[in-house]
Amino acid sequence: MRNIFGDSIIYIAILLAVLASFILGYIFFPSLFYDQFIWKYFWGPIVSDVKGYTVYYHGIPAADKYTIVSETVYGIIAITVLFILYKLLSRWNIAVNWRFFSGVLPFIFIGAVTRVLEDSNFFKEPYGYWFVAPIIYINILLWALIFFLLGFYLHQHFPKITIDRFMGVSGWILSIPFIWFIIQWMLGYKWSISLGSRVDVLILVLTIVSFVLIIIFVISKRFEDNDFIKPFAEPINLSMIGGHLIDGLTSYISIYDPLNLGLPSYSELHPASNLLMNIWPPLFPIVKFILIISIILLLDVLYREETYRYRNLINLLKIGIFILGFAPGIRDVLRVTMGV
Repeated sequence: MRNIFGDSIIYIAILLAVLASFILGYIFFPSLFYDQFIWKYFWGPIVSDVKGYTVYYHGIPAADKYTIVSETVYGIIAITVLFILYKLLSRWNIAVNWRFFSGVLPFIFIGAVTRVLEDSNFFKEPYGYWFVAPIIYINILLWALIFFLLGFYLHQHFPKITIDRFMGVSGWILSIPFIWFIIQWMLGYKWSISLGSRVDVLILVLTIVSFVLIIIFVISKRFEDNDFIKPFAEPINLSMIGGHLIDGLTSYISIYDPLNLGLPSYSELHPASNLLMNIWPPLFPIVKFILIISIILLLDVLYREETYRYRNLINLLKIGIFILGFAPGIRDVLRVTMGV
């Protein structure tokens, strides 16, 4: 096994040790470990999300929202998983570049679309639990790994079949049924209550995001000799900007309806973004945009040599950042579009 996973087995063992400690804590101190921690911050919100209302366990309420505790733990887990993936991909000599990103993109999209279908009550219990965060991330990661391993195997026997191309084609084919269900809903074949389809919001958000990305790309190409501006023309960097703009703009438009489109009332589940919008509603998309621009400048300009040396790790980190914006952004804009 060590020949397959290399040094990553150490990090996997650490994760298993942490998991074992929680299991032992649940057995010997259930009230502390489960009731006041796991239920309150993690499992309870998942159950609440699936059922659609606040749930209780031993008198402890849990609602469909994130907290500082849950987001911190999820963040630590995400960073750990990214690092393990980096070690595994390095072990297998897999380059993390735009082609790799193109291969995993459809699986990220599937995650967002199936999450919207769960919001519309398409998946009944207990299947709905597979399509709410954070379980859906595990679900999609497993599917991506399965197709990655299949692509890896095929590439060994048929060199013309590349892993990224196999994953990309397979992923988009896999997404077709889910896209079809969304289209069916928009055509009037609804399976639950809808507040009204709002294609105008989808068009508005995608138009603004496309306009911003085109401007950034044109300026970057116009000044491609400038090391300060050149990185913004790179596809992964543009994808990060676009993904987070979709998320930020959709949240702002759907919650505050600044153009008086007559949208139903939505709310923000994340404490940090909710804090920003309470200060000034447009601040959330603005801060997200500035943050991604700053990350690109930090990685591709200020630490350009280090980024080149550890480009697989940095690109994997960029893909993770992209997922944090694109996945919830697509989910939110499709929710508003479907009236869910």
